[in-house]
Amino acid sequence: MVLKLDEDKLAREQIGDGSTVAPERGGGVRTLSRLNFLRVGVVGGMTLLGWRLWDMQKPLQESFSTETVKKTTTIDTRLITYTAPRGLVYDRTGKTKLISNKVTYAVTITANYLPDPSTGKNDNEIKEIRKQRQEVYDNLARFLGMRYYIGLIPEQVNGVRKANGFTNPERNSILNELETLTSTAARDWDKRLTKLADDDADKQLLVVNDKEGYSTELFDRYAYLRTKFKTGIFFLSEGERKMLEAKFYTPEYQPVVVWPDLPREDAMLLEEKRLEFPGVGVQMSYQRQYADPRLYAHILGYTGSFRNQEQLDKFNKEVAPEINPNNPQDPSSKIKPYAIDDKIGLTGIEGAMEKFLRGRKAAKEVSVSSTGHILDVLGVSDAPLPGYSVVLSLDTALQEQVAKSLEKWIDEALRNSRKPKQVKEGAAVVSDVNTGEVLAMVAFPYYNNNLYTLPLNKWKPEEIKEMEDEVKAVQVSRAIDARYAPGSTFKLITAAAALNEKKITPYTTFVCDKFISVPTTSNTEQKFRCWGKHGTMDIRSAIEQSCDIYFYNAAVPDETSEFYGRSRYYQPNSKIPAYFQGLGINLLNGYMKLFGMGEKTGLEIESEYKGTLPGPHTKLWSIGETMTTAIGQGDVEMTPLQINMITAAFANGGKLLRPKLVRQIKDPDGKEIEGLQPKVIRDVTKDKVPWTIVNPDDNTKTITTDFVLTPGVLQLVREGMLQVTGPQGTANREMSGKMGRLKVAGKTGTAEYGEVIGKDKDNNDARATRAWFTAFAPYDNPEIAVTVMIDSGDIGNEGSTYAVPAVKEILEYKFPTLVNKK
Repeated sequence: MVLKLDEDKLAREQIGDGSTVAPERGGGVRTLSRLNFLRVGVVGGMTLLGWRLWDMQKPLQESFSTETVKKTTTIDTRLITYTAPRGLVYDRTGKTKLISNKVTYAVTITANYLPDPSTGKNDNEIKEIRKQRQEVYDNLARFLGMRYYIGLIPEQVNGVRKANGFTNPERNSILNELETLTSTAARDWDKRLTKLADDDADKQLLVVNDKEGYSTELFDRYAYLRTKFKTGIFFLSEGERKMLEAKFYTPEYQPVVVWPDLPREDAMLLEEKRLEFPGVGVQMSYQRQYADPRLYAHILGYTGSFRNQEQLDKFNKEVAPEINPNNPQDPSSKIKPYAIDDKIGLTGIEGAMEKFLRGRKAAKEVSVSSTGHILDVLGVSDAPLPGYSVVLSLDTALQEQVAKSLEKWIDEALRNSRKPKQVKEGAAVVSDVNTGEVLAMVAFPYYNNNLYTLPLNKWKPEEIKEMEDEVKAVQVSRAIDARYAPGSTFKLITAAAALNEKKITPYTTFVCDKFISVPTTSNTEQKFRCWGKHGTMDIRSAIEQSCDIYFYNAAVPDETSEFYGRSRYYQPNSKIPAYFQGLGINLLNGYMKLFGMGEKTGLEIESEYKGTLPGPHTKLWSIGETMTTAIGQGDVEMTPLQINMITAAFANGGKLLRPKLVRQIKDPDGKEIEGLQPKVIRDVTKDKVPWTIVNPDDNTKTITTDFVLTPGVLQLVREGMLQVTGPQGTANREMSGKMGRLKVAGKTGTAEYGEVIGKDKDNNDARATRAWFTAFAPYDNPEIAVTVMIDSGDIGNEGSTYAVPAVKEILEYKFPTLVNKK
């Protein structure tokens, strides 16, 4: 037989006492899973609604009358709260849900409805009522399959501290019992409990086997602990444990969630059996469901509980109670926005949009006796108001393609590595160069954020291990949270800065003969290499060929050193010096600042890394430091998102746009309350940025200079980027002649990191490399910027080999009508 439960009606009734089930939108009737429920189905189906209506009018479940209580006790008013469902999150179309709410059923216990031993008239009655209360906990544990825990209150186990020890005569026996139960020596327990007493931290419940617990099957084996010792040590179920912990922060009249996720069938069965479980109720709640973690985990994030009272107080201090505009007397106006057992957004969009997603609680105002018993309902608020909806800028189809291409080329890089990384690592960002909208953002490795909707005891051991793996660091988004040397993608900034300062012109050339030797003292030299032997280079061909020698010349200033005179270098097999006449790190720092380096981009997700802006203001500096910085190595660190933002600025004529993930915010009625407006951090051709230059000879002297680019400089760099994808460019193998009518401008990069792990093709010491490619398209009318980073953990992982083909596939997907596919 099937019980037809009117869940919509029960949802409306939930505000009545907060303990019944509520609607599963769009849900149908299901056959109940337990045989016992079939036995009560006929009676239950006929009487449940009537009983619930009676229950609304009779909120008391005590054995004495309300009138008696009113005559004998002090009356006060209290508020019982009801959490609202969190808002939903959609892709840019506003149709595809990325975060939704699954209707679940939570089991609650209300303390003042449990059998109360204090009402017993003698020892026998008190003992019997205590047994009845314990049976509620144990029967519920068996019904739900709860875990059991060993708990103790250190202060009770210890007793009073005396000169010769503690006064509790059972203390040593308890310590010996703990040794048997936990495999931890009694003397270690003695030290731990003594220290808690010394630190005055021994008053709250200490759960001994907090992580694993015991199954209900082991209940009988350890149940003797309840009677063996008089005070201090307990063997308690999950429900009992939560009620003990709740005593510190939840009034006795407020339901406490002890089991957050109950199947619908079991929820209805438990609701039918409520008379057998005094104090136990079932209420509807919502479990967050996140779209494909592979694509969205780092962006969407997850919710969780408050860590402590201090965090709760901080949140409540920042959020004022909300007044119901339609009903100023609404009891919900009197409650704090957050309670200790609420879920809050902790990471990603869940955290960033918390103030919009959280919703508005409902409340019931009641009068209570001095013992905490509800006497009367004084007022009921409107129903909880769901959180606002958040529409993201993400294109779900593009996101899938980006993930597919990124993963494919990471796998290819790992397959060709001699000593591949154990972690699949890479990131990709696609943005709209005219609005700053992030259209796609993917990072590997990823994690399953849906796990955070489950209690820890439902996690598999391998899932816990992966989350705790510090090498994988799966919760770190390689797109925004991780720090990387940008390699040759940084040369775009070096080129723009040197041109703008007129240290080079469009016609300035330098000769690349594989390496140069730079004197470091009066009789020693250091070689600085280029990846190729390029011959004579101008700025466009230097970008096209990614020539390191050219950018060393553009960056190192003409300075005089006490060791060897003017800064100079030597070509291979030459004793004739060439003198540097470049920018210097102080000027380069100014342009790095102009492009937003060393600062967060302003993306809604606040965990993003701000990157570095290294120079004499951060460490003792040298010519070698300037040279490595100029080519995106050394201490300079950026995120893929930052590189993408800078690439977009070269594409759109100089507007450094704040990346945006949130496109719209809508209230529960669907009315837009906040829409996307492009936010320009600065126009690098108009908005001057001051930078304080430290005189290296006298740190107390500073010069503040304003930095801004001329539009012609941007165009020269763009022309060089266009040549990168041409016949002679570093991306020519994948791009040249293969993109049809789509013109692409970009910059490859290969960034070394870590210790020396082998030799390169020229038998020089070599480190592992990361492959970069950042690009914008179409060149003549730019729409998007694409940035890809791939890490294989080995030598030879080059941008042109692995990152370029990933970007190519993304562009082919985005512009199918422009790309000539043969």
